[in-house]
Amino acid sequence: MPEVPVYDPRKTVGPSNLLISNQQLGKALAETLGQNTVALIRGHGTVIVATSAGFATYRAYFTKMSARLLLQARQLDGPITFLDAEEAAKINDLRQAGYLRQWEQWKRGLAGN
Repeated sequence: MPEVPVYDPRKTVGPSNLLISNQQLGKALAETLGQNTVALIRGHGTVIVATSAGFATYRAYFTKMSARLLLQARQLDGPITFLDAEEAAKINDLRQAGYLRQWEQWKRGLAGN
């Protein structure tokens, strides 16, 4: 199963307010993130990286939805078949442009149109 990395600021600076507020914390978070597009920050939330604000929003939304679905699937206590690395890469390639329709819909919704 693919793992989402978890960054714990305590390992870098000890107890903190959990904000990534200096270069030392930013570097440590980037190292934890590595080649991933999502990481969890212990006690704080997530960090999402993408090539645009729209794509980052898309990833954030669907990361949350996927986490909910995973939790529900685990409660069913049956086998879960995760994507393999090749499937995940193909889906990511498709979403590089496919997110635009969803992004435009969200923007229209915020504008009240």
